[in-house]
Amino acid sequence: MKTELFIKLLRKVIREEVSKAVKEVLTEQTVDHDKVMNHGMNLAEMAQNPRPKKTRAKKEYSKNEMLNDILNETAATGNFASMNNGPMVSGGTFDSSMAQSFGASRRPQSLAPTGINGEAVDMSNEGVATAVKAMTKDYSALMKAIDKKKGK
Repeated sequence: MKTELFIKLLRKVIREEVSKAVKEVLTEQTVDHDKVMNHGMNLAEMAQNPRPKKTRAKKEYSKNEMLNDILNETAATGNFASMNNGPMVSGGTFDSSMAQSFGASRRPQSLAPTGINGEAVDMSNEGVATAVKAMTKDYSALMKAIDKKKGK
């Protein structure tokens, strides 16, 4: 009998302690996850970039606020001064005079005998032959004519 009484008392004490702990947890102050995330992101950014960022005045590229924010971020992070000068090749731009040397290091490759799914390519088909001719054509003369027209 005494063990049964002890077990009942033990259960009652445990029940009271658990309910008290649950009440404490429920009434605890909740954590503001956004605040914690922002703090963590600021710490990570400071670790990567110890110098403070320079703030730029925002330009209005678009009336769409989200698009305008994205364009301002892009303008602030990139160096697009040489964007209209074409692709950079060893300190200059690529033009037709470099076309021959561009492919010089490559060995001529024949067309793949199979398509993208592994099927055989029908070279007797007129459409396929036209596409192959367009892909293998030497466009260096055309590039020279374009450069000449542009005055380069």
